[in-house]
Amino acid sequence: MKQMNNAFCSSIMAILLLSACGTAPSDDAHLSGQSTFVDMGEKLPRDEISSVLASGFYSISERALTPVDVRSLGLEGLRGLATIDPAIGIQEVNGTVEIWYGDQRVSTLVEPMAHDSESWSDVVYDTLSVLWSHSSDLAQTNAERIYEAVFDAALANLDIFSRYAGKREAEEHRDNREGHGGVNLTLDKIDQRFFIKQVDRESPAYEAGVRKGDMLISVDGQAVVGKSLHDVDTMLRGKIQTELVLEIERISTGVSQKLFVWRELVIPQTMWTTFEDGVLDVRITSFNERTARRLSQQVQDIALMHGNRFKGVILDLRGNPGGLLRKAVQVADLFLAGGRIISTKGRHPDSLEVYEADPVDVAQGRPIVILMDGKSASASEIVAASLQDRKRAVVVGSSSYGKGTVQSVQRLPNNGEITVTWSRLIAPSGYAFHGLGVRPSVCTSGVEGQGRFGAALWEDDGRALMKNWRSVAIEDRTGRKKLRLTCPPDRQEKGIDMVVARNIILDPDIYRRFKGFTTIATIAQ
Repeated sequence: MKQMNNAFCSSIMAILLLSACGTAPSDDAHLSGQSTFVDMGEKLPRDEISSVLASGFYSISERALTPVDVRSLGLEGLRGLATIDPAIGIQEVNGTVEIWYGDQRVSTLVEPMAHDSESWSDVVYDTLSVLWSHSSDLAQTNAERIYEAVFDAALANLDIFSRYAGKREAEEHRDNREGHGGVNLTLDKIDQRFFIKQVDRESPAYEAGVRKGDMLISVDGQAVVGKSLHDVDTMLRGKIQTELVLEIERISTGVSQKLFVWRELVIPQTMWTTFEDGVLDVRITSFNERTARRLSQQVQDIALMHGNRFKGVILDLRGNPGGLLRKAVQVADLFLAGGRIISTKGRHPDSLEVYEADPVDVAQGRPIVILMDGKSASASEIVAASLQDRKRAVVVGSSSYGKGTVQSVQRLPNNGEITVTWSRLIAPSGYAFHGLGVRPSVCTSGVEGQGRFGAALWEDDGRALMKNWRSVAIEDRTGRKKLRLTCPPDRQEKGIDMVVARNIILDPDIYRRFKGFTTIATIAQ
């Protein structure tokens, strides 16, 4: 895959702008020099709080798809403190920030410059200091709750995909994207005890002797009974190539034993395949670091083993909420022999990207059908839009979710994350599918039941429809909504989708008809 313009940045370190925040005298003299400031400083260190907030404010203001200044983020973030204590009130008056507790104005702070992220983070901290002796709820909270309240409010006016994740949640997100050190087993908790629900045959746990149904007694000598699933999972994780000792009991024999296991990189499985009657059925539930590589190897192995008996590929992306952009691009690249895959466009210079395919199609021109539904989003839509626009695949199902935006992830000093929408996805034909989705070539939306094998298709002239689909303006919400209703998003997974997909692959005439996308087909009821 060739990538033009700047390399996609999944994160950017925030630059802390060094400037001061002035403070106007308080209307209440007894608040000057509060005795509780030292106690608050021990619980909520100024440097820590300010650096996290400044990093977040800067990242949002620099990278958001729509322009937003730090001042707006800071004011909204301050108002978010009311989620901790509803008595807290914030008013902006003639370049100052008035801090209220109930019906009492407790202090007034001078607003910093609109783009000064560090000074606005200081305003938040100074507000906390002022309110500390007034609000017992605030005095009992912790730094993580402060970040959540401020960032949730600051991001609320952007879009539903821009959000804050605390340290624990962010670590889970990173593990799903990049993998983690572990032993690759799944646990069930039953009556305070833990049983092995699943263990991959290629995992270090299986190689050490762990089997499905075994009961886990201890990890490195520490008993697990009564602990939470999260706590035990944390005990199993660690640095790659470090050893741990698992004590397990085999229920069938009642014998317990200690097994020595080496942690390896564990990346969640996102792809499952079956091969039947010449058709490779590939189910992809999300896109992570290994999805494209595993798919490429599977397609090549099937081609090598079955030759001409290998008729085509079904990419089942129903219910797939997305994943990593570059991995979706790599999946699409597998089936395109050169040319445009997708492009992205935003306000930040680094968001302007054009992705081009390498000149190798691993399926060697074999038919491809993509299954979509109303829950197929983001990275799934990248694959469907690129292969459909390039006349490389036939899309079957319903209109997709319509999440045609890219999010940039900023890691914060507290190891939490700010996720900010920073660009739109543009299909090869030039349309932005955010709020619109990908329109299937064969629409099964609303069709009930399994259908019969060889279900009849009736066709209408879809050229005008697809012309409108690919040209409707991003601002024309009414027009985009009407177009979506021509094949409404269907969140119900239907067996008829797979029946139709197999028929299309196994009948070259039908495949050629729909691949050209000069018509739209609908399943006859």
